[in-house]
Amino acid sequence: MTRRITAIFFAWMIFLQMIHPVAALGETNWDSQFQARIQEWMKAIAERDPQFKQWQNARTEVQTLGANQHQWLVSIKQSEHQVGYMVVGETPDQAQQSQFVLLEYGVGEYILFDDAFAPREVAAEPVYDGFASHWLIAQNPSSASQMVNAKTGEVYPSAFHANEPVMGKLSPDSVVHEGGRLTQTRLLKSDSQNPFDQISWMHQLYANKRISWGQLWQQNEEQSRVTYTVPLYHEQVLAPYVVASLHLWNDQSPYVGVWDEGLRFVPFSYAEQIGQFYVNETSSPAE
Repeated sequence: MTRRITAIFFAWMIFLQMIHPVAALGETNWDSQFQARIQEWMKAIAERDPQFKQWQNARTEVQTLGANQHQWLVSIKQSEHQVGYMVVGETPDQAQQSQFVLLEYGVGEYILFDDAFAPREVAAEPVYDGFASHWLIAQNPSSASQMVNAKTGEVYPSAFHANEPVMGKLSPDSVVHEGGRLTQTRLLKSDSQNPFDQISWMHQLYANKRISWGQLWQQNEEQSRVTYTVPLYHEQVLAPYVVASLHLWNDQSPYVGVWDEGLRFVPFSYAEQIGQFYVNETSSPAE
């Protein structure tokens, strides 16, 4: 009986050895491609934008965002201190083959979904959707779920509900993917700015005037200030930001950087779709 069990055991082990290398190879190949893209983008950003110089020789940690979302948060650390982050997505290309895309990146001490702002509830799930990113806290069946801002830790009333996600539906052509090169950068505001220091943008809220990428690129640090606003959670919140920097990848994929507890870059195609830009002249004193 013992010999029979032993024979069955060894037969099963041989079978596992036959099928396991295939799965392991696929997983190893996926991970190597993922890590290659991360290092490629980190190097491209750090070499072209001095604001990201701390990314050089930094180490990374990766965590999954949400269930079945194919999105990952890459925490970037230098000497155990947070110096930035990236959000990477996986999307099918025209040949229906998966490719990694750069959805968002930022520099600063506080990253997206930072542990310093994380809810204490075990049931808090990270949900990524650009500026609408949040932790979703599941309450008991008789209570509504609650959201916590993923960048600031602000707790929203349970009556607030998230909009349909936008970031994950962007065209792969509008975001950075394999072979991405940061070809041009433009600095608009070198220091952290509060959008309420100048409020002339409030008088333009209903003007419905669209600002193109070309118009943004023409702005300069001395003469103008660009404010960007985003209505969130079915217009229950209006989030304003000061535009700090502009990045252009491969001379065709633009990203906008705003001040939000550090610098935060998102695709211009996403920003243009969900919010609005306002150009304010800064030659006169703050209002």
